[in-house]
Amino acid sequence: MALEHEVAEVQPRPQSRLMYLLSQLRIKITLPYIVLAVIVTFAAAFLVTRLLSSLLENRFQSTLLDAGRKAAASMVSLEEEHLAAWRSIAYTEGLDAAVAARDRDAISLLATLPGINVQLDVLEVLDSTGTALFAMYRTPGGSAIDYTFKPGAGYADWPAVQRVLRNTTDPLGDKYADFIQTERGWIFYTLGPIVDDENRVVGVLLVGTYLDHLVARLDAAALARISIYLDAGAPQATTLAPQSPEILALDAATFEQYMERQAYQTPRRDSQVFGRTYAEVFGGLTVRFVEDAGLLSVALPLSFVTDSGGATRESLLSLFGFFTLFVIIIGVILASAVVRRIQQLADATRQVAAGDLTTQVTIKGRDEVAALAADFNQMVNQLREGRLYRDLLGMTASPEVATRLRDELEQGHLELGAQTIAATILFADIRGFTTLSEGHEPAYIIDMLNEYFQGIVGVIRQHNGVVNKFIGDAVLAFFGVLPENKPPAESARDAVNAALGMLEYVRTINHRRLAQGELPIRLGIGVNTGPVVAGILGSEIRFEYAILGDTVNVSQRLSDMNKFYPDYDLFVNSETWLLLGDTPPVEAVHLGDVEVKGRVEPVNTYAVRS
Repeated sequence: MALEHEVAEVQPRPQSRLMYLLSQLRIKITLPYIVLAVIVTFAAAFLVTRLLSSLLENRFQSTLLDAGRKAAASMVSLEEEHLAAWRSIAYTEGLDAAVAARDRDAISLLATLPGINVQLDVLEVLDSTGTALFAMYRTPGGSAIDYTFKPGAGYADWPAVQRVLRNTTDPLGDKYADFIQTERGWIFYTLGPIVDDENRVVGVLLVGTYLDHLVARLDAAALARISIYLDAGAPQATTLAPQSPEILALDAATFEQYMERQAYQTPRRDSQVFGRTYAEVFGGLTVRFVEDAGLLSVALPLSFVTDSGGATRESLLSLFGFFTLFVIIIGVILASAVVRRIQQLADATRQVAAGDLTTQVTIKGRDEVAALAADFNQMVNQLREGRLYRDLLGMTASPEVATRLRDELEQGHLELGAQTIAATILFADIRGFTTLSEGHEPAYIIDMLNEYFQGIVGVIRQHNGVVNKFIGDAVLAFFGVLPENKPPAESARDAVNAALGMLEYVRTINHRRLAQGELPIRLGIGVNTGPVVAGILGSEIRFEYAILGDTVNVSQRLSDMNKFYPDYDLFVNSETWLLLGDTPPVEAVHLGDVEVKGRVEPVNTYAVRS
């Protein structure tokens, strides 16, 4: 496709070497400012050196206190996350009964996946005597799913656990937080009772974060080094000197003094850490159940603070104000000649940002602005071509797949490879397509299929699905992979809802077809949940996003089941059916283990009424 545009012709004119240099935008703007900057620098240098330290000290103190507030806010946020995770697990259906029955296998089944999903460091379930029934601990330095499951001991001796088991409440409720030293180190816990239907305490649920992870989180939130002191001596966790916490130790007298002073002022001390001086402020650490749990310190380096001088702020502001005003006046006069063309470029840039890729700017002169205008026009031409290629990609692949490919290309790499993930596959095929198309011209068949695909693609996308490919009159879609991974239960619900929507859409088409004397369309749909391999398949010059695996093959075989069970059009495997629960509210007939073509093992199948 040819793209044409007009560019104003540049008319060269003779000029001297000196005039050429003076016509350059860089010379026009920078030369006067350099002269003025030298004058301002010499006039203000002695004031700056005398006042900078005091200004920096004030700013440093404000920054240090602000970092402390951010750390405290992050601590509150962590407690709220703990409570949200505790509720999502404690109120899981069947957990209270499993704890009351001390059914460790059932508890593991109900609690493991939610604990991994919310990325807890520690999750423990105790019975009504304080004995551990289940525990999972994230392995330090491991992946997001790297956990060990060996419980600790001595839970019944913890005061917080005893309080929960006694069903003690306060004005804030029946859930508490505490710092507890365990065989795995210090852990920040949030815990509460697990109650049965009669509101009896049958156990305790504890969620926790390793103290080392806690201080790392506060460090990132406050952009400062964090230490937690639960008693006199070295901090229990720190990011200031994690390898040598003993150099930060507080003696008993200092610890008690800081604990008393933090109620009405912010204690501060300067510490030497490996040859660098840090300013460290202390605040109280308060959580549920333990009002004065210890001290939280926030530290920043003092290296950029210089000695303060005695000159006044007013003299500095007056001098700089005078010279700044003088420089602005000169700058406005000199820059007015060139600002118009820069403004034209700015206006054109805003038009391009708004989506108008027909914008061009007129090139005038031979200076840097003229060169910038020429580069701008070339850039717009390239953007037009890029939009054309992007639109073509968007029309030949699902938006989610196109976005994944574009993101990887923009990051500078496109890796051929795949990942294994639990997902739900939907395969839909038109039954009797040969009979349906018999006696019709190819153009009619194409129009019929386009109308059919137009509708079902919309239904699939409406329910968070991605169309992977069209195979003749069949369509293959997946759920729970793009644009982000989702839990199998959610992808199963989306896929079944999409299948029901497709059947409803086909019924709408068939009303019109029957009224026109045409044969109705009948679908066979298979939905299967299980592990798949998803990723980019092909070579570096020709590739596609593919979904492979036995789960895909089984979904295709399930779509053929209405050849043998003509009263049903939607078939799902047992895992999909169990994941649905009560959503959507559909009925199904259990067909049992069904032999499918190309597979040795039978498939436990349900036929869903639609």
